[in-house]
Order: sequence, then structure tokens, then C-alpha cells
Amino acid sequence: MLQRSDFLALNFYKKEKFTGSYEGMRFRVEKEEDSLLATIWPEPFAYAATPDEKKESEHFPFSEEGLCQVTDWLNRKHEENIDLFRNAPFWGVRE
Repeated sequence: MLQRSDFLALNFYKKEKFTGSYEGMRFRVEKEEDSLLATIWPEPFAYAATPDEKKESEHFPFSEEGLCQVTDWLNRKHEENIDLFRNAPFWGVRE
């Protein structure tokens, strides 16, 4: 389960996008105008290489509370789509 501590300080998002993955689910968090935009998609490809129809996004307030809401949303979306993400090609592969 993702925690708020897995994400960077709010100031980071003013200039950069944050990407990560969790058990077959890739995600990106970025500032878009005055909000945070969180996007999820299944592994294995990066954001730019994944068709838009496989992505799902949601806006949140650009605030500390908004980052907490992003964390909750990512965890909820992962749970709702657990079969999709656990069947992603690279989930569970360890070198």
C-alpha cells in the first residue's frame, strides 16, 4: 500500500512530474494549472508509450491535503483494478 511518505514535498511538483509504480500499476503526479493531476496505467510501458485509452486521471487540490487524497486515490484504484495490475507483464519479476 502506498503511503504519503512515498511522495515528495509539495514544492517538487511545482517544477517536476513524479512517476512511480506499485505492483503492476504505474502512476504519474504533476501540477496542472492550480491542481495536482494523478494518472495511472498498467505496466510495462512508460507514460509516453502507453495509449491514452489505458490511462485514467483525476484532479486534486494543489495542497498537502491534495497529496494525501492522491495517495488514497492511487490505493483505491489499485484495489479496484487488482486483476489488471497483477496480470501486467512485469509485475512480480525480480532480477
